[in-house]
Formats: sequence, structure tokens, C-alpha cells
Amino acid sequence: MTTKATGFVHKGWHQRWSARHFIPALRLRALLIGSVVVVLVSGALSIGIGTVVGFVSFRDVGYPDSANLLRIGDFVHSGRLYPDIDRPPYLVTLYGPLTYVLLAIPYKLAEAAAITPHYLVRLSIVGAVCICVLFILLVSKRLHRSRSISWLCALFAVSVCSMAGWTTVIRGDFIALAFSLLGIYVFLLTNGSPQQIGAAVCSGIAFLVKQTSLAVPIAIIIWLIYYRRYKDAIFWATGFTLTVVSGYGFAWWREPMVLKHIVALADPVLEYRGALDLIGYAVSQPVVPFAAVGGLFALWKNTPENLLFVIYCVVAWLVAILTIPQVGGAINYFWEPFFASAVLAGPGLCELKRKLNHAPILITALLFVFLLRSFLPVLQENLGDMREYYAALRDYQMRKTKWVSFVSTISGRRLLSTIPDVTYYSLVPEIPDPFLNSVLEVRGRWNSRSVASQIDAGVYDLIIVGEGQSANKGRGYRGIKKWSDEMWAALARAYWLACVFDNMEVWLPRKASEENMPSLSAIGCLASKQR
Repeated sequence: MTTKATGFVHKGWHQRWSARHFIPALRLRALLIGSVVVVLVSGALSIGIGTVVGFVSFRDVGYPDSANLLRIGDFVHSGRLYPDIDRPPYLVTLYGPLTYVLLAIPYKLAEAAAITPHYLVRLSIVGAVCICVLFILLVSKRLHRSRSISWLCALFAVSVCSMAGWTTVIRGDFIALAFSLLGIYVFLLTNGSPQQIGAAVCSGIAFLVKQTSLAVPIAIIIWLIYYRRYKDAIFWATGFTLTVVSGYGFAWWREPMVLKHIVALADPVLEYRGALDLIGYAVSQPVVPFAAVGGLFALWKNTPENLLFVIYCVVAWLVAILTIPQVGGAINYFWEPFFASAVLAGPGLCELKRKLNHAPILITALLFVFLLRSFLPVLQENLGDMREYYAALRDYQMRKTKWVSFVSTISGRRLLSTIPDVTYYSLVPEIPDPFLNSVLEVRGRWNSRSVASQIDAGVYDLIIVGEGQSANKGRGYRGIKKWSDEMWAALARAYWLACVFDNMEVWLPRKASEENMPSLSAIGCLASKQR
């Protein structure tokens, strides 16, 4: 009787002790998962608001939108993608030919409807982003067989805070990513030969849009070789190669200058400190640690489809890391790794939640503190971006009125500028992407001497540079200045700083007659200086 009573008392005490510790642990785990979701939602909101602000923007959303728009317009009107880079506008065709061919469609539609072209072109980029998210949903649903996990993967895909200002930038990144995701989705549907051909063609098209889109073909070939399907690997690689060769072969047949453009870009300038900063910023995104957990879980399941996607994710990160040292690289090089990681991050979060249900409360608390320290800066960045977007919308009409007045004054004049959306309005646009030209000049692929001599001669009606660039000679992104020292010296000799407008310095020629000078009041300058 005593033993039974003692056992009963001991059992009741243990139940009460477990209840006291179980409920706080449960709350802490719920708080941990909830905090992750809050960070993801804040990122998605930031991207949504940033997309709206970018779409309605009357200026370039990202560098160098206007240069790319100028190349698209040239292709629409002249049918040329690869003109002589030693003649105005001195612009090398940076992306693959299909970037400009595909974006020429909304450009033509905009002109036919009498709409400013950049709006429909931006809308096409937003559409490409939406297609990428759709493929993340489809791929995730096929791999994980769960609708809720698929939507969680999509949320991870649109939670990258740095993406907020890029969803309307006129580049080929998201178009290429859409074709890459289509390629791997088609390959996942079935391993039959017809589907392999379709996947290879899609991957080849992605490469024809952006030349760094190599993750899908490399991953699929590695996967086929791993399973000793050597004939399929050769067959698939041949389909991809023929697609790429056919695309560039057709471009070369139409325009012999294509080789000159390719050669000009073949020797990039490398810079590693900025590359390491970008890599560090990329791996600090919320999608990365959960993708690592999801990747380990996928390897533990050991199914062919999951293994293929783990290989794809790893290769996508390696391609981004290996290409980011070239000085033109920015965070957009990591869109494909982020989206690939999102497919693994959804099940990674779910698996982590399941493991925490059986983990000691101390482990949960330590993990919560770690994630809080890691994700708090991300949340602050998202909130800061949203505040900036709100301020941009609040002052939108006032800034647009000033910009329209400025454009109406400078349009039709011969301009030179370090700012692409100013160069766009020049009578003869010259060097609309000065950063790229500076990179080419470092490698001896282009020479600015002829432009410097024209600056010395005072042939430009206006020269407009970013505020402060004339003082530091334009030293900017990753150590590359936008003009040569010779051009900056010619500017100081032949022109005088007339005024500053909206963070832009307006320089006028010293020898120009008063009647040929634009009115400073019409430009809306904030301050004038004497000669």
C-alpha cells in the first residue's frame, strides 16, 4: 500500500514537472517559427511595395536601365544588336541576344500603343519574376508532395530583402532564371528522351539570355553521370550545346560584329574584396540556413529527384561565387541560388520544427537567440526599405514635375553624362553605360581618347555627372571609375560647374555663347556658381 502510494505520488510529481516545462518549450518553439515567418513576410511585403514603386518610377530603377533600353530600341528600329563599339553610342551588347529580342516585344507593343516603352518592359520583368515563383511552386509540389510546404518555399523565394529594388530593373536575370527553372521542371516531370530535349532547349535559351546561366545543364549532366546514364548525359549535353551554338550562329550570320562584342567581354576585371562582401551578404539571407537543413534532409531521404535538386542548388551557388569576382557582379548574381535554395528551405523549416518538438528547451532557446541575432538585421533592412518606398511615393509628384522640367530643357541637346537616364535624352547618346566602358578600357578593349578630345573642344552642350563625382574623378563601384582621368581632366579644363540639380552636377562649356546656353532656372538648379 505504501509502495503504491509512493509510486502514485512520484508519478504525479513527474507529470506536474513535465507540464511546467513542456508549455514554455512549446511557446518558445512557436515563437521561433513565428519569428521566422514574420521575417519572411516582411521581405515579401518589401518586394511587393518595391515592385510597385519601381514600376511607376519616372527614372531608372537600377543601373543601367536606360543603356539596356537604348539597345532594345536600336534593335527594334534598326534590327541590329551588335553595332561597332568604336562609334557612338560606344555601347557593348552585354547580355545574351535573346534578352534584347524578347524585351523588344513589349517595346514594340508600347510604341504601337503610344505608351512610354519602359513601363511595358518593366512589366515584362515583373511577369518573369512571377513565372519564377510559379515554377518554384510547381517544383516544390512535385518534390515534397505538400501544398503548404510548396507555398512556404514560394514565400522563401520572395523573402530576399535585396530583391526589392530589382524586380523592375531592365536586365535579363529573371528571364534567364524563368527558363532555367522551366528546364529543370520539365526534366523532373519524366526522364524520357523527348522531355530531356525540351529541358536542354530551355536551358540553352536561358544561356542565350544570360551567359552565366549554367547551373541547370551542369547539375543535370552531373546527375546523369552519377546514375551512369552516360548516353543520356551525352544526348542532353548535345541538345544544350546545339541550342546555344544555333542561337549565336544565327546572330553571327546576321551581324558579323557579334564576335567583337564577345571578345570585348571575354577578359573581365576581377576584384575580390567586394566579391567577399557580396558573398557574405548573400549567405546572411534567411533562406540559406534553412536550405542547408532541407538539403541534408533531402540527402537523407535519398531519392533521385531530391538528389538532383540538391546538386542544382549547390552548383547554382558555386556558379554565383565563381562569377561574382568580376567587377560588374552584384547581388543579382545570386537570384538563381536563392530561388533554388527556397525549394529546400521550406521542408528545412518544417523538419527543424519537427526536430525541436523532441529537443531540450535549452537547445531551442539557443537556436532562437542565434536566429534572432541573424535575422534582426534582415528585418530592420526590410522595414528601412519600406520606409524609403513610402517616402518615394509621398514625394512622387513633386519629384516627377521637377524631372519633367529638367528633361524638357536638356532633350535634343548634345549631352555627355555618367548617368544613363540622362544620356538617354541626348541628341546623340554617347557612353550610356560608362562603368562598362571603363572596365573595357582597363583591359584595352576600348579607348576614351576621342571622347576626351571632344570634351576639350567643348562640343557638348551640357555635361552632367553625379554630385561629387568631379571631385573624386568618379571612383565608384568596386574601385572602377566611370570615366578615364583624361576625360575628367578635359572636363575641368573646358567646362565650368554651373549648378547642382537633384544630386547632379550640371557643367557648361566655357566658350559657349549666352544664346546657346540653356536657362539655369529652366533646369531648376538649386545653386549657381560663377565661372
